[in-house]
Order: sequence, then structure tokens, then C-alpha cells
Amino acid sequence: MDIRGLIKSSFNEWEGRISAVVFTAHCNWRCPYCHGAALVLEPDSLPPIPVEEVMAFVKERGDWIDGIAITGGEPTLQPDLPEFIREIKKKLPVKLETNGTNPQVIKHLLDEKLLDCLCLDYKAPLDDALLGLTSVPESVAAIDKVSESYKLARSVAGDIEVEFHTTLCPTFIDVETIRRMASQLDCPNGLWVMQQYEIDVEMLDKPVAGSDRFSHEQLADLEAAAKEFHQKTLLRKGK
Repeated sequence: MDIRGLIKSSFNEWEGRISAVVFTAHCNWRCPYCHGAALVLEPDSLPPIPVEEVMAFVKERGDWIDGIAITGGEPTLQPDLPEFIREIKKKLPVKLETNGTNPQVIKHLLDEKLLDCLCLDYKAPLDDALLGLTSVPESVAAIDKVSESYKLARSVAGDIEVEFHTTLCPTFIDVETIRRMASQLDCPNGLWVMQQYEIDVEMLDKPVAGSDRFSHEQLADLEAAAKEFHQKTLLRKGK
């Protein structure tokens, strides 16, 4: 595991739980508003955190937190991810946050019952809009892989926690886009978390992402549009 970050307690990463957060290096997407630019572009600029250090933390502090969230970067790029999760699961529940481009890895983790929560990025409708945002090669295969991960999420929603996360960046999102995404989601048991776009942070490509934010009134309109098709939503308005 190439781990480049560890937050030892967070109240925001896993709804309803106090969790630690593990950040893995590298990603196969290049989303402009990504807050993990160093993890994606220059992971070697961050000090590596040995797996043994994470496991020691889990052993020593596991009684004080409710779970571990594994994010990135893109964690499914790590070849030893299943083994890493298997060790954590001996002590704590695990949430995986992924962009969904490796459905075969997600399926393996689900088949082995290694996940307590599966969280998929939901950046845009599952069509060319997603390819444009993520800067992946424009191919049907990319969308097919993400769509397969959504099918897997739908199949386990209700057995484990399932979340979908959308950053409300005005450059890529408007009311009609949210309405289209909501109509595609088709997962009543999944929690759709929509979060305010934060501009006062380091990000991968701010000139492309832009510096505009939705007002609280506009956020309410976006939430209302989502609830036309998907009732189980959570809006995080940010600062």
C-alpha cells in the first residue's frame, strides 16, 4: 500500500461515525477541483506512511473511533488493498471511497465481505459529461466500467451502507444536470451526499474548476431537484 496521509479522527468522512481516514497515492482521473492534487500529481512529495504505522494506530486507538475510511487518490489502484482491508476489518468497519473505474476490484471486495460502506464518486451524469470532467480517454469502456460499479453498488445497497458523493461545482453542475443525475441513480437505499464546492483550498486545476460557488438558496434548489427522483439525500453546505 502506498499510503501518503492519515487523519486520525474525522466527523465528516463517514456519516454518523467518527472515523480515521487513510489516503492512498495515485489516481487515474484528473478532476480539476480535486483537493488531493499532491496525491494525484506528486505523491512522492508527501512522506510515506508505513502500513505498520496504520495497523499500530488501529490496534491502539480502535476503541475510540467507529471505522476507517480509505480514500485517495484512487485506492483500487493499490494491488494489496484487499489484504490491507482484511487486516483492518479484524478491529474496525471499513469504508471505501472510489471513482468506480475498477469494478473488478470492487466486486472482489464485496464478494469477500470486506466492506461496510461503499462510496462512489458521482461527479456528473454517466456519459460524455463525466469523461470531460475527469480527463479520461474518451471511450465507451470508461463509462461502462463506472456503470458496472454502480450496478454493484445497487446490488448491495441495504446489505451494506452505500453512498454517492457529488461536489457541487458550478462549472460542471446546474439544476438540470442534478435532475438528470438523480433520474439515473436508481438506488433508493443509497445515500446521495451533495457537498458545497470549496474554493479556498489547494486543488488540481483551479482555473478550469473556477472560483464561483452556489449560494445557500441555489444549493437548496439543487437539493430540491435531486429529491424529485431520489429522496435519500444529504446536503453539506460548507462554510
